[in-house]
Amino acid sequence: MIKPANINSIIIRSPNWVGDVIMATPAFRCIRENFINAKITILLKPYVLSLIEDTPWFDEVALIDTGKQHCREARYISLIKQIRSGKYDLGFLFPNSFSSALMFWLGGVKRRVGYKRDIRSWLLTDPLERLYENGHFRPTYMGDYYLRLCTYMGCKVRSKELELFLNQESLKRADEISEKFEISNSHPLILLSPGAAYGSSKCWTAEGFAGTADLIKKHLDCTIAIVCAPNETKLAMDIEKAARSKIINLGNEIRSLDTLKALIKRCALLITVDSGPRHIAVAFKRPVVTLMGPNDPRYTDTPAEIGQVIRADVDCLACHRKACPKDHRCMTHIKPERVARVSLDLIGANA
Repeated sequence: MIKPANINSIIIRSPNWVGDVIMATPAFRCIRENFINAKITILLKPYVLSLIEDTPWFDEVALIDTGKQHCREARYISLIKQIRSGKYDLGFLFPNSFSSALMFWLGGVKRRVGYKRDIRSWLLTDPLERLYENGHFRPTYMGDYYLRLCTYMGCKVRSKELELFLNQESLKRADEISEKFEISNSHPLILLSPGAAYGSSKCWTAEGFAGTADLIKKHLDCTIAIVCAPNETKLAMDIEKAARSKIINLGNEIRSLDTLKALIKRCALLITVDSGPRHIAVAFKRPVVTLMGPNDPRYTDTPAEIGQVIRADVDCLACHRKACPKDHRCMTHIKPERVARVSLDLIGANA
């Protein structure tokens, strides 16, 4: 147990993946609510900055430079010096990595709380055991996994809701895109998000997305658009070409997560793989159909999600490999007819 009155400054090492950052938002909020007078700094990778920069929980943001390999050692030392200058009383380590714990240890953070992983227990003042099941780590919803770090330090949890914020600039950009492509509020907007930064094993086929769009269009007067990261535009083009019906390709329009957040907030349904956009939809309480193969659904399963996770009936599910060494059957066996049926049912239920 720690007394908030004794804590003047806190540093949080954020998760790295987009989805994990969103699932960590209840823990971020919990830390702020329990340490209302402390200065709170969040340390994160630049590509997830726009997920949290409009939130009210942090007094300072520090970025982890992800530049060229030969400069990383110098940047790591510089970051340690920066942490030392902050004279932090308490540090929360959300990643399980050895390097993140070493950074806080070398940075002189007085209390360092994190999970016992990667032989790093000696670097932590407050090491926390993972939950076990039959001698193995028990898969746990990541939102709860991060909140356990808070409750371990005596924090009270008021809410487990995921929470994201939108700024006026992103709303304006979403309006401009809607006007440019004549996306009307009079028709349901369905977004297809085919990409996954984790690896190719999470991805579905272009033909699967295209076929799903065609089937939905047969039964529903709607607008269907593809959203993706800048490095996924080829996949978006492949889906657009494979579809027989009209699909709006927004692959070249989305340059930041801010814009993606704003578009997902206004959609009637998101169809995606198990990736960051799924969790944006959950945070904004938008219906979402998730196509999942290589990951264990228990890491992301939350009753707050409006939607359904679709999985194939194959023997190699939840392998957690980034690239499939076989025939990718966990994803290719998911059929457009099933995805379209679930999608139409969801839109009807939430109309």
